[in-house]
Amino acid sequence: MTVRKGMSLQRPALDRRPGLALYAAVEEAVEGLIQERRLAPGDAIPPEQELQTLFGVSRATVRQALAQLERRHIVERRQGRGTFLAIPTMELSLPQLTGFSEQVRARGMRPTSQLVDYRVADRSEDRDTHFFPDNTRLIRVTRVRCANDVPIGIHIAFLPEEIVERAQFFEPVLRANPSLSLYQRLEAAGLRIAWAQEYLRSRGANRGEAKLLNVRAGIPVMDVLRLTRYDGDRLMEVVRTVLLGDRYTFIAYLERHPAAAGLGGLVTHAREEEVARR
Repeated sequence: MTVRKGMSLQRPALDRRPGLALYAAVEEAVEGLIQERRLAPGDAIPPEQELQTLFGVSRATVRQALAQLERRHIVERRQGRGTFLAIPTMELSLPQLTGFSEQVRARGMRPTSQLVDYRVADRSEDRDTHFFPDNTRLIRVTRVRCANDVPIGIHIAFLPEEIVERAQFFEPVLRANPSLSLYQRLEAAGLRIAWAQEYLRSRGANRGEAKLLNVRAGIPVMDVLRLTRYDGDRLMEVVRTVLLGDRYTFIAYLERHPAAAGLGGLVTHAREEEVARR
């Protein structure tokens, strides 16, 4: 277990004011260390044994302090790996259309990605290709999305070759820089991203997804299907994103219309229901 380089461990004085439990004093002191070292979300904090020696307290006291910090969502403990400064929950406001990099930067974190796969899509295997005309040649790009190097989602994009060429989103380019933003490159090339539809459902992570996200199989994830359009109504991408359920909060803005007084206001278009069932 390592912490950031150049961060010396000097024993801080614990607050011994009357009525303050020892574990609470350690809790405050650990918060002070986090601020002093300017740790970023996802950074490791010293292991329990090191904190025990640093503060001159028992292992039980350290664990109680860390449990309190975890309860407050300041740190998170990962089995077999240690304790880390918690990654803030991402907020996605609907109907705001943003890319992953924009979402992460808005939370004060650094977006990175790992390129898992780049290939021509196989229409016989990839069900999400069916939204495109049959004669459209598609590229499938799979990336693990990270915030401060911590995996938070898997992003599988199906892109027409026309879009790939316009954004210069070729495999060698992505191999050199897996974190490139497709939206930013397209807008820089003069393409206007117009609007998107999203369909959300919750489920358990399968084994392949769990391995990529460093979690156990079956953990709750959010499965998000996005169909993005440009220049009015042209389909630009179909993206299947698998997000860790505890990393994202979706915010939707709803308005009540007169039709909502009857069942008509509660029924979506048949096409949207069909897509949501895919």
